[in-house]
Amino acid sequence: MTDYRSINLTREAFLHPVNLGYMLTVCFVALASSGTPWMPTLILTIGLGVELIYLGSVPAQPWFRRHLMVRFEARNQEMDDEKSQFDRLGRGYQKRFLAIKRIHDKIEENYRRMPGSVRLLTQPLTSRMETLMTEYLNLLLLQERLQEYLEYASMETIIIEIRTLQKEMSAVSSERLMEVKKQRLQILEKRLDRHRVVKEKAEVCRSQQETIEDAVRYVYEKSITLSHPEELGGHLDRLISELEETSAIIREMEDYTAGISEYDQIPNV
Repeated sequence: MTDYRSINLTREAFLHPVNLGYMLTVCFVALASSGTPWMPTLILTIGLGVELIYLGSVPAQPWFRRHLMVRFEARNQEMDDEKSQFDRLGRGYQKRFLAIKRIHDKIEENYRRMPGSVRLLTQPLTSRMETLMTEYLNLLLLQERLQEYLEYASMETIIIEIRTLQKEMSAVSSERLMEVKKQRLQILEKRLDRHRVVKEKAEVCRSQQETIEDAVRYVYEKSITLSHPEELGGHLDRLISELEETSAIIREMEDYTAGISEYDQIPNV
């Protein structure tokens, strides 16, 4: 749990996205006004004065403290949820997540070492990277579930059962028994269709994981020299948009992985 007495309120006020946006705006306006010799100095002086007033007054306001408390509580809850999800992963999947997490941590370390003016440009990038890591963990959880299902419900076994049942049905004379076997055949065919769909979704899920892994490594390589952070931001925006489609796949998978026991526990007749 966060000890709010240890929070540097001035630092939090300075790094607040609204304040960072304000500082960037002042810098850009001053740069755009460089045609007039005295204008950039005036704009920067006024901007710095407003910034000092902001840093001297806002951190002491009760509403700002409440805002920080809500934000840190939400962050703590998110960290607890992430830890719970991580603990649910098998050892192999945990190793994969930790390998990418280490690269992610190196990226943040590289950004912290950069000058303050450059760090402002990396703030949106850092937020996008956090989103990627969350989606990566969700994909690993889904991949593990899908893999367990594919291993539990072998397609070859289902096909053999269908062929065996069809052979048995050809020799059945009782109408009542035939109806029961037809019902079981329908269930087996549904299981086969389900298996094919789950296998396809598992391939999509695995491909998205590899895409995220490549993206994190790419950002790490760029973070060493920080070439074109805005270009990286656009690249990650496109990737996150694709991951939103994967989230739809995750929700869709609930329809296919739910109720497995209903179809897999039908006794042989």
